[in-house]
Amino acid sequence: MRLSALEIHDRVSNAITRLQDDGGAFRRFTDKYKLDRLGFWLATRFRYFPGSATPQDFLTFGPYASVSKYQTALETLVEKKMAERAGEGRYKLVDSARKAVNDTYNEFFSRLARLNGLPDDDAEALLGWVDRVYSAALRQSDVPAPILNAAHSVLPDVDAVWVQVERRLVGLSIFRDDAHVAAWREAGYTGPRIELSTLLFRAGDGLSHDDLRASADRLDDKDFTSALSALHSGGEVTERGERYRLSKAGRAAREAIEMATDANYARPFGALEEDEFDRMVQVLEKLSPEAK
Repeated sequence: MRLSALEIHDRVSNAITRLQDDGGAFRRFTDKYKLDRLGFWLATRFRYFPGSATPQDFLTFGPYASVSKYQTALETLVEKKMAERAGEGRYKLVDSARKAVNDTYNEFFSRLARLNGLPDDDAEALLGWVDRVYSAALRQSDVPAPILNAAHSVLPDVDAVWVQVERRLVGLSIFRDDAHVAAWREAGYTGPRIELSTLLFRAGDGLSHDDLRASADRLDDKDFTSALSALHSGGEVTERGERYRLSKAGRAAREAIEMATDANYARPFGALEEDEFDRMVQVLEKLSPEAK
């Protein structure tokens, strides 16, 4: 391929940004139930569970948080009458909330079905290409893909081309998450440990203890302390001038994880011939926000 895995993902992400004009449907849903970001995420992720779920179950789709954070947020949904307890340590959306989630997605899909973003020939061709890559990602056995498989389980039964294109592009974006999770797990990391590594990887000048703790708000105190201790034990962080930074070894380990992520993500794109891949990229670029 003539593009790196990161460049491919950028093209996919830009196209998704162009397609996901929901007309305010999800904002209205969030406002109606007075949800914060985590509450909205949990409510919509319940789509993956036709029955009930435990707080631990959500780690499959968001492994960078502490279970206690999910527990607290689920209890908040119960207080808002959106969820109810369904046995020891289990929760489920109440019927009215599940219907509201489904109605919101259906409103979005109905709007998306009317999109007239590209000529029909381009749209049909793009669907053919992204469907083959998406199917290859589902079929491959080298990278565990639980997030993609969960999203696939709620793929809408809608014939509209743009709905099918958008859902497959979202699936390819999700597969990037699966590719990354597989890479850091293979390297022996936990979700909290990679969360702190990521924050420090992105902070060129490092972070103070207080800033690092504040940035890692998805972790409870126990997981934060354990993850920081693991980074210290592995020689991946240094502490100088009251600031934490990734050490040379920590940055090298992180770069190796990024390379493994890219290799994992690129794999299903091999389902296309070189000229098909190039043509797919050309059509995706027509969907970038800049090309609007």
